[in-house]
Amino acid sequence: MPDEMTYRTAVIEVNRLKSQERMDIDRERLNAAIDKLIEAARFRIKRKPIINCYGTFTCPNCKTEYICTKYCDRCGQAIDWSDYE
Repeated sequence: MPDEMTYRTAVIEVNRLKSQERMDIDRERLNAAIDKLIEAARFRIKRKPIINCYGTFTCPNCKTEYICTKYCDRCGQAIDWSDYE
């Protein structure tokens, strides 16, 4: 199993494993794929940005500074701007 599973390969792996007989499932691969999909889903949950005093914002996930975007350019975290509209 590769050390770095991508989101795409995680979806493929989960679909492949869920179609196998219950006794035949490779639990380690399934758990790695599920963990990667949970990580992907976490980034889709919007989080409020950290407001800086000089007009920029900081990503609540990776602490990268940016100017008003829907997603962090570095980590892909969805940003919740509902308090600032």
